[in-house]
Amino acid sequence: MLLRSLAQVNFRNLITPRLEFGEGVTAVVGQNASGKSNLLAALYLGCSGELPGGTIQESVRLGESEGFVGVKLERQDGVASIEVGLAPGRKVLRLDGQNVRSFEIARFAAAVLITPEDSLLVHGPPSARRGYLDALLSKLSLRYAMLLREYTRVVEQRNAVLKGSPQDPTLSVWSSKFVELGEAVEQLRARALARVRDIAGATYAEVAGDGKALSLELERPARELPLAEAREQSRAEERARGATLVGPHRDDLRLALGGHSVQAYGSRGEARTVALALRAAEYQLLQERHGEAPVLLLDDFSAELDANRRAYLLELAARTVVSGTEAPPRYAARLHVSNGSFRVG
Repeated sequence: MLLRSLAQVNFRNLITPRLEFGEGVTAVVGQNASGKSNLLAALYLGCSGELPGGTIQESVRLGESEGFVGVKLERQDGVASIEVGLAPGRKVLRLDGQNVRSFEIARFAAAVLITPEDSLLVHGPPSARRGYLDALLSKLSLRYAMLLREYTRVVEQRNAVLKGSPQDPTLSVWSSKFVELGEAVEQLRARALARVRDIAGATYAEVAGDGKALSLELERPARELPLAEAREQSRAEERARGATLVGPHRDDLRLALGGHSVQAYGSRGEARTVALALRAAEYQLLQERHGEAPVLLLDDFSAELDANRRAYLLELAARTVVSGTEAPPRYAARLHVSNGSFRVG
């Protein structure tokens, strides 16, 4: 996939209304807080329909009530137009003029965003790792996206009953549906994780070269039983606490190097390389899914990546948007940014 253009109105601090992109690496260079990360966030939003961080309100320029991002994306079978309207509490997505939802955009477009915040995939809370896996699987499988959406709705309904009236007879109905959907989510996660594990492990070995094997395993805190039995055992505690205490919404992704937890014992450099390996798995799986490489967006390239990781990423994709306080060794075009305004050169 080749990013052709970006149009925006009132997206964070961005001023320039339109930018064109060509083949090869586009280097976006400027000082910190000049707008580099906001540009890549706008590009990711346009390519995926998803905000990479923050809320809708925080993505609209201060003092404005609405914003807009639109991209033109060239695929092997033609050019797709994706538009995103931002307004208080809502996001409107259009694909080639038709209203769609973000998981529908994932059928036609794909982007991978690599940022310094990816360290949260290792040292952040379980929700960060769970969110990575769920977001990736939702892009790869429409069935998974729909299952996860329904599962989340059922958990919310079940929690409402547990909090309000745990003796309500509808609780058994929600519990039955919860187990059915939860088991399906777990099966798809386990199947996909095997592929993520292979790619991430190979990437870590190539980039780190330290002889340590990277392993990824689904971890279910305080739970060894199948979901139906675990739910039954937690019945009394769930009624007392008014919440669903077991299930895929509480799982974690255990990351280990040489058999030892990266979260607990990994160095800063090891954590960065593990996070990069996870993004590389995302990139390769999306490439397999679409039959062509997704858009690759590298934020703060010069500050967060050592020579080995920089070289790996520049070899990974010939069509890339890279931001940093300095340009990479090779690039086809260069944009200089200052206070949200961009110029070529």
